[in-house]
Amino acid sequence: MAITHFTFDSAKVDAFVRFGYDLYHGDAIRIPPIKKEMYTQFSPDFTFYQNPGNCHRHFLAIAGKKVVGRVSATFNQDLKDKDGTSVGTIGFFECINDFGVARDLLDSSTTWLKEEKETCRIWGPMNFDIWHGYRLMTKGFDQKPFYGEPYNKAYYPDFFEKYGFIAKYIWDSVEVTGRKIMQKMTAFGEQRYKYLLNKRYRFKQLKISQLMDDLNNLHSVLIRSFKDFTGFTPISLKEFRRQFEKTRYAFHPELFTFIYDEKNVIAGFALAFLELSDAIRSMNGRDNLLSTMKFIYNRQRVNRINFYLLGITPEEEKKKSGLGRAISSFMIRQILKKGYETVIFTLMAKGNRAHKLLGEHAQKPNREYTLFELNL
Repeated sequence: MAITHFTFDSAKVDAFVRFGYDLYHGDAIRIPPIKKEMYTQFSPDFTFYQNPGNCHRHFLAIAGKKVVGRVSATFNQDLKDKDGTSVGTIGFFECINDFGVARDLLDSSTTWLKEEKETCRIWGPMNFDIWHGYRLMTKGFDQKPFYGEPYNKAYYPDFFEKYGFIAKYIWDSVEVTGRKIMQKMTAFGEQRYKYLLNKRYRFKQLKISQLMDDLNNLHSVLIRSFKDFTGFTPISLKEFRRQFEKTRYAFHPELFTFIYDEKNVIAGFALAFLELSDAIRSMNGRDNLLSTMKFIYNRQRVNRINFYLLGITPEEEKKKSGLGRAISSFMIRQILKKGYETVIFTLMAKGNRAHKLLGEHAQKPNREYTLFELNL
């Protein structure tokens, strides 16, 4: 077996991308990424490569003439740990069930990061940054994946730990089903919601006619709300809009809410999406007329909602106004109002108070994800 590497090479990019689809061939529940988007991320024009100081190297493991594994090593100059240490990342990791192959890929990618950027702290998996996919699924392989959820081979976490990675941060997701349970969950924040209304707070839902303005506002408040989030790096408005464009068909204007305080200043936001896993899965990574027709057909059959984002500005946090409780209550009522009785509260950090917002009526987490760290 040999490890080959490249930066920009169309033939090797093709092999790199195709391996991801070949490895999961026959996996009926995986949601294949759209190939066009995958190839975009390996083009020299992609945003990551345009930022001065960023660098990367992609690696392929080849046995005979067959690709048996892949990984990318990236250095984002803006990515730092909470103690200020620069962090290298490995991402796009895929591998056959052979630790020897995984070890050689991880050896090559981590050694390159150490030699190229003198990086001794490495996180993975992370595809460039937190905006483009990261974390391994570590529990929940028996669950039906939702769109945007990390999904990988069940043996990957063992490979990472065997190599020497340790868990850095852990997240989970909770799926809640049933109108009665969801109605009980709204009670936790209903009084706080009414209190804030009396304080002249406004819960404003999106108007399609104001989409561009609201996206600008979302970008601004999201950056402020999540600046202390694990792995946070700035994202340009242009790239943010491009990312949001990919989710436009999952978008429901009545599930996109800004909250304004008594001085008419944005205090927070909440965003839930239609759960489009079946629709995206039906496209099988393609972007043509037939796949589009399959997508449209399956989109009409959506019966789950992903409660994906909730953010509160630092200024509002200092007030201790209880806005998080109020937003959660408001959003669950909106979801019920639209006729949905299953909601997935997605990707919540372990120990985060977001869990308390679900109240005692929510089921225990049945999905878990881990970001791993290696110190050289």
